[in-house]
Amino acid sequence: MPAPSMKPETVDVVYSLLRVAATQKQPVAAVYEERSRLLCPHLLGRNQRGELRAFCYQCGGESESGLRTGPEGVGGWRCIAVDKLTQVELRPGAWRTEPRVGQQHCIKQVDFDVEAQPACEPQSGQ
Repeated sequence: MPAPSMKPETVDVVYSLLRVAATQKQPVAAVYEERSRLLCPHLLGRNQRGELRAFCYQCGGESESGLRTGPEGVGGWRCIAVDKLTQVELRPGAWRTEPRVGQQHCIKQVDFDVEAQPACEPQSGQ
């Protein structure tokens, strides 16, 4: 997972990295709530209180609630508080996703949506 960062990451820098990752369909390695995570951000924006959030498909790393194992591999949807992410870095590798069950309630004001990008079929999974 990511090496310790030499400089503090600002929320703006982290948010920009998440947007680049989503645009390029590239996974992100990060630490969230003291656990290493491998994330594929799909939606970026703000929650009902105006706080920055990322709706991500977690396809590796650790999770307090565990990651589901299925025919497509390991993973699960996560609502991530951007200000709690540290040691964020883009990683080479396959973009992961799966169909969402129901509507997400993580982000009320969407800033970026992978599904809204031209020629994009993120729900086909990999």
